[in-house]
Amino acid sequence: MFANPQLEQMTHDELRALQLQRLKKTIAWAYEKSGIYKRKFDAAGVTPDDLRTLDDISKFPFTTERELQEHSPHEFLTLPFSAISRISLWEHPTPIIRMYTARDIACNVEMMTRSLVAADITRASVVGVLGDLADSSLMDTQYALEVLGTTVVPLGTEYERAIKLLDATYLSIIIGSARRVLRLVIQAQAMGRDIKDFNLTTILCFNENLQNPLKIHMRNRMGTQVYNFFASSSFGTGGMFYQCKEHVGHHLQEDYFYPEVAAFGEDNTINDPSCMGELILTSLTAEALPLIRYRTGQTVMRLNEPCSCGRSFVRFTTPFGSFN
Repeated sequence: MFANPQLEQMTHDELRALQLQRLKKTIAWAYEKSGIYKRKFDAAGVTPDDLRTLDDISKFPFTTERELQEHSPHEFLTLPFSAISRISLWEHPTPIIRMYTARDIACNVEMMTRSLVAADITRASVVGVLGDLADSSLMDTQYALEVLGTTVVPLGTEYERAIKLLDATYLSIIIGSARRVLRLVIQAQAMGRDIKDFNLTTILCFNENLQNPLKIHMRNRMGTQVYNFFASSSFGTGGMFYQCKEHVGHHLQEDYFYPEVAAFGEDNTINDPSCMGELILTSLTAEALPLIRYRTGQTVMRLNEPCSCGRSFVRFTTPFGSFN
């Protein structure tokens, strides 16, 4: 099942043509509108005209987490405040302010909708959203569930109340961070309940890294399927990486992000799919705060084999096992 089969099943050539079109636009937009990228590109001696093919992205400088921490988001911002529809604070692993235009939010909701459908969520599902809607990824999730017509149960952050809602609504799916899900398990124990006694079948888990070391524990303790999302504070979205029902690596939303893999501690990129390296990502549609060649610090390996789910988006895995 697909949320947007036309895009999720694009051919390789169609995808690369779309990525190049969007990459050119993003590079030009960042150079013209963002003070920090204007300075970075000038210092590197490159302009948007130097991007003629996707491989030309290697001519442009990297962006690092340290730069995001040391510079005000206003230096990255490409638009006046009047064009901003949402501002959120992502607190893990380090506090980062993200800003979104209405189109940025629409793109995030589209990505989340695809991710939910890949986890077999349908109009007939009953889904509990665990957390505070000050969390931008949960807000996007709420919108995406409404797009799908799914029955939504806001569980909030009062865990005793959440347990009462589990009893009353017979929901079968919970979406939230690993920390919050485990706190719900603990609350159930404190109330003399076993989490396995509820109707839960699936946990959709937002993680701050590409690995979820708690996945096996959660699956065994709760008796559920666990799907992992990479909720990136740097990019401010929870749907960029998602798992399908095959649970072999994570699909990247390649029409929204251009991926590279760089050698550890070096600037050269790796094209051999059997080699591990650092994941580098470039925004392809972000309007307010695009990031160019952002060094995520995540260790990954590209899986080039087609996924049996039918999605053509590339998958990435990690050497640690807990990613899958």
